[in-house]
Amino acid sequence: MHFMALDELIAASLPQMELYCEIGRLVSGRQEKGAAVAAAEYLYSAHPDVSGFSPRNLRRMRDFYRAYEDVPEIMAEAMPIGWTQNVVILEAELTLQEKA
Repeated sequence: MHFMALDELIAASLPQMELYCEIGRLVSGRQEKGAAVAAAEYLYSAHPDVSGFSPRNLRRMRDFYRAYEDVPEIMAEAMPIGWTQNVVILEAELTLQEKA
């Protein structure tokens, strides 16, 4: 995992959904098993004052990115509704059309 990119995202002070989507993109780009756990452990140690980076949440960020990376119009609709609602939508066995 390229942790410098994570540091850059944290330093950029992005809105939450944009930050989570970008972290999801980074984690999604890693093929090795445990990439989300490694990133979560790094973020916890390097940025202890920032919350929301548990291994489970980073896996959700990855899943969010993967669900919408090929459908930018749906991702654009998902971005303003907030993380908690997106997690509910993502984890409810819905079709892509139903998610939209």
